[in-house]
Amino acid sequence: MSKNIDKKYFYQLPSGIAVHPCRLFFRDGTLMWKHALISNNEFTSLPLNQAHEAHIIKTAQRLEELNTWVSQELDPWQCLMPVVWYHPELDDFDQGIKVKFKHTLLDSDYVYKTLKDHIMQHEDLTQSFNELTFTRC
Repeated sequence: MSKNIDKKYFYQLPSGIAVHPCRLFFRDGTLMWKHALISNNEFTSLPLNQAHEAHIIKTAQRLEELNTWVSQELDPWQCLMPVVWYHPELDDFDQGIKVKFKHTLLDSDYVYKTLKDHIMQHEDLTQSFNELTFTRC
């Protein structure tokens, strides 16, 4: 991140790392820290501990892997986009291992049918209305 950005805009994570909300999890990826920590345009919480931080990072890695199966021929901004990810006040989203998402361009039925064969045994993918929910253990 640029050294010209005021440090007050960085998130201080439990591991001691300071990250800007727009920092990508992975250099060639599509997901940013803000995608994990913002729900309905409102900041939810920083990870409460290092375990939650690690869960968020591992879930981001897996979600980006899944994105490659469904968004291969699309532009980078046409991708899987989290709706709710880390929200300690919601029981299902309090650890960073579960994420509700949509695709920015594609229909959820198509995305579900494409991804269901790429879900590992210890993972779960469900569809509800126009959103999908991915959970890893």
